[in-house]
Amino acid sequence: MPVDLQPAHPVAFICAVLADGEQTIATATDHLGDRFGPLRAASAIYPFDYTAYYAGEMGDGLIKQLLCFEALVDPSTLAAAKTQTIEIEKAMARNGARRANIDPGLLSIEGLVLATTKYSGHRICIASSLYAELTLLYQRGQYQPLEWTYPDYRSEAVQRFLLTARSWLLHGR
Repeated sequence: MPVDLQPAHPVAFICAVLADGEQTIATATDHLGDRFGPLRAASAIYPFDYTAYYAGEMGDGLIKQLLCFEALVDPSTLAAAKTQTIEIEKAMARNGARRANIDPGLLSIEGLVLATTKYSGHRICIASSLYAELTLLYQRGQYQPLEWTYPDYRSEAVQRFLLTARSWLLHGR
C-alpha cells in the first residue's frame, strides 16, 4: 500500500541581517526585496555584541535586524534562498570581506529553522554545503531556545518580533 505524502504548509520567510552599519542593512534589505518581494515587517535594529566571531571579517560595532517577508513560502525553498543570500553577501563585499551576513530562515507556528553554511552535528544537510537547524521551538506561549540557539535569538526583542509574525501566520492577513 502506498504511503500518502503530507504536503508542507507555507511558512513565513525570515532573514536575519548582521551588518557593519545601518546603510549596509538598508542595502541588503533592498537586494533581498528584489529577490524575495516586499517586507511585511522588520524588527528594531539592535547591537550585535553577543560574540566576536564576525569581528575579524566585518569589524566591531556590528548591528542586526530581522526581516519578515510578505509572501509565505514552501519550506523546500530554504536551500535556494540561502544560495541567493550568499550571492547578495558576495555582491556587497568589499575587498573580499563581507559587510553583511544574511541568514535566511523559515518561521512556522511551531518553530524557527535557520539555514547556514556551517556544519555541526545537530544540523541537517539540505543541499551541497548547506545546512538547516531548528533554532527555536514554540512551546508554552513562546519560541523556546534549544541548547545551540544563538544568544540573540533568546532575547526579548527577537521573541516579540517572532511572536508578532506568528500571530500573522495564525490569523492570516
